[in-house]
Amino acid sequence: MQLIHGDCLERMKEIPDKSIDLIVTDPPYLINYKTNRRKDKTHKFCTEINGDNDEELIRNYMAECFRILKDNSAMYCFCSAKTLNTFTSISKSSGFKLKNTIIWVKNSWTAGDLKAQFGQQYEPLLLLNKGRKEFTGKRLTDVWMFNRVSGKSLVHQNQKPVGLIEQCILKHSNEGDVVFDGFLGSGTTGVACINTKRNFIGIEKDDKYFEIAKKRIEEHLTTAST
Repeated sequence: MQLIHGDCLERMKEIPDKSIDLIVTDPPYLINYKTNRRKDKTHKFCTEINGDNDEELIRNYMAECFRILKDNSAMYCFCSAKTLNTFTSISKSSGFKLKNTIIWVKNSWTAGDLKAQFGQQYEPLLLLNKGRKEFTGKRLTDVWMFNRVSGKSLVHQNQKPVGLIEQCILKHSNEGDVVFDGFLGSGTTGVACINTKRNFIGIEKDDKYFEIAKKRIEEHLTTAST
């Protein structure tokens, strides 16, 4: 487990070309997201996510991801339905091949305009290839059902369920491989790597979330070793 506190674009320069086996990442969606449902407006979830309106960040990040990935490897990248075309375009211009737009179906849906807009119950997940990477095990469909993280377990507003990340890791890497995530957040990808016996490099810029992820991963490592 290598956890790095800092700007992902700067710190990724330290990673050699073609040294990463798999990327599973959840970057800013370019939608200026913040929750409006909490009564406590000082809560961190009510603050816009850092970089969530910076398309150049995503463009540069995708290019760096392509550089550090080994040939014939895969990348999973979450995004929003609202910015799906942007993420698809940027990934292709970076050199990736789009293999699937996976639909993650959740057990809840958005609020939004309650009288003029249906509740959105899914998020897109791009499966990208650098070259061609065959999946492991049986072939799945492009619709994946996983309950969202909720309640006291939710420590990041965009936190993903561990089982969902584990499925990505198991389908496109082997034990002992190196998995990378440049937007560590609450550390879910690191936890999933511990569970699946993969090595992990994660970067997080936000001070608070870096400490949350570090503590969560350290505690999970201790639990997994006993």
